[in-house]
Amino acid sequence: MPRRLRAVRPAADTVDVAALTIGITTARSPECKRGVAVNVAASLARRLGPGRVCVVDADPLARDVTTRLGVRGPYLEDFGGAAAPPVARLPRCSHPPLTVVGTAGDAHGRLRLGAQRALPALRAHFGVVVCDLVVGPSGPGRVVGGRLEVLDWLLLAVTPRADELGPAQHFVEHVETARARGALDPRVRLGVVCTGDEGSTDLTPDEVAAAVAAPVVGVIPQLWGRSEPNRGFGAALAVPQVDDAVRRLHAVLTGPGAPACA
Repeated sequence: MPRRLRAVRPAADTVDVAALTIGITTARSPECKRGVAVNVAASLARRLGPGRVCVVDADPLARDVTTRLGVRGPYLEDFGGAAAPPVARLPRCSHPPLTVVGTAGDAHGRLRLGAQRALPALRAHFGVVVCDLVVGPSGPGRVVGGRLEVLDWLLLAVTPRADELGPAQHFVEHVETARARGALDPRVRLGVVCTGDEGSTDLTPDEVAAAVAAPVVGVIPQLWGRSEPNRGFGAALAVPQVDDAVRRLHAVLTGPGAPACA
């Protein structure tokens, strides 16, 4: 019988925090983060209102955000051109009120340049920016840049199963090595988010945190499924369990009691 997941308790329920930029990745298995960025962004958009939240697809391999929301452009790669697309031209969902920057799935070089130019502009325009990043210890750096300084938080999605702990621990060690060498901006915080469905939650958040040596800052159940979606599948719509989980995660990430850098 799977044990009930619980996350660290937020110190405050802060809502209106400008320019919070969250990168979401995972250590090895793409399904650990599949749909997470979209649903976190969608839940925050329902809560914070129109014009406040943008979700960015910075994973040209999976293209989960782009496929899930049926985005046709302008794309993240377009920000690497001579003239960046205006924010007003970016695709927008009405329900929830969410702005979307997809990826055309081009080579990492063009995507990386687009991300480096787009993210500062998006941070200045929106209250929260959620980025879906490439899988693996070096994945985020391949598209955002070596120092990741554009992110406030790098969230590692982990399915709480024994077979996922080794890769997650390696990811955390990679981050800590980069931090010790000065290759990672110390302002970028690392946190773990436990994901998974009812059949993949064998460990508690405390057990995951102890195994990977990083704080668990949230638990997001993947109630929308973990398989690749058809185009236009969309975000989960107003699922109370997910919305409550995202509210608690947001409070931890923005509250004065947020965990120190791992």
